[in-house]
Amino acid sequence: MSNNQTVESRLIPLSKLPLISKEDSLKKALDLMTEKRLGIALIVDSDNKLLGVLTDGDLRRLLLTRQDPLPALLVSPAITYGNRSPKSISVDTTIDLAREKMVAEEIWDLPVVSSDGVVLGLLHRHSLG
Repeated sequence: MSNNQTVESRLIPLSKLPLISKEDSLKKALDLMTEKRLGIALIVDSDNKLLGVLTDGDLRRLLLTRQDPLPALLVSPAITYGNRSPKSISVDTTIDLAREKMVAEEIWDLPVVSSDGVVLGLLHRHSLG
């Protein structure tokens, strides 16, 4: 069954997202991810343009591969350990196409951005049905 609805109808709004700046620490990202109950933080500039993402998976890989003391890691900028070329999707993309992209890319969360890269929300695979 085809679904022609757009992702706009299913996105998590900005007010519920952990948004951080590129200067924010890994500790701040972790705190916001915990507070907002999402496994992703979106790294944005002062205009809310998407610069990168930090996911639970990034954090697991960091802890398994780095030998730095945890306090040193926590004060480092979160963007250091995140993805600076994140996948994203436009607000007018259909739910079917979004689902296909998430399955193909093996990702659970997809930032929804405007044509000029401003974050409008987040799409979570569970919300697609």
